[in-house]
Amino acid sequence: MEEIIELKQSIISQDWEKSLAIIEELEDMGRQDKLNNLQSFLVILLVHLIKVQVEKRVTKSWRNSIINSLLEIQKRNHLGQKSHYIKKNCWQETFQEALPRALIKASQEIFEGIEVEDLIDSLDQETLRDTTFKLINETYNLKPLEIFDLIKNSFTISTKK
Repeated sequence: MEEIIELKQSIISQDWEKSLAIIEELEDMGRQDKLNNLQSFLVILLVHLIKVQVEKRVTKSWRNSIINSLLEIQKRNHLGQKSHYIKKNCWQETFQEALPRALIKASQEIFEGIEVEDLIDSLDQETLRDTTFKLINETYNLKPLEIFDLIKNSFTISTKK
C-alpha cells in the first residue's frame, strides 16, 4: 500500500522517473506473488505424487488433489492470452525450490509419519520429476475437463481387498 501512496505523490509532483521505478517495483512484486502461488500448488501436487509413489496406492482424495493442483496451476500461470508466468519446459528451478517443502510435508503424511531421510531413500526422484513435468506440461495443452480425464485414467483408485 505504501508504494501506491508513494506513486500517487510522485505523479502529483510530476516525478516521472520515480513513478516509473515504483511501477516497475509493483510489477515485480505482482510477478513474485504469482510465482509463489504457483509454487504452493506445485508443493501440493508433489506431496500427492510422492504419496502415490511411496505408498503404491491412490485414494480418491489424493487424485482429486492432483487434479485440483494442476487446474490451479493452469489457471494461475496465464499471463495474458498467450503467455505464461512459467513457460512450458521451464519448471526445473521451481521444482527444485518446491521439493524440500513437499518432502517435509509428505513425510508427515506417509504411513502416518516417517523420517524425511527415509522418505528420500525410498523415493525415485527421477520418476517423480518426470511425472511432475509431464503433468504440468499438459496444463499448456489440455482443457480443464481433459486434465480431469487424464488424471482419472492415469491414477486408478486403489481398492482394499
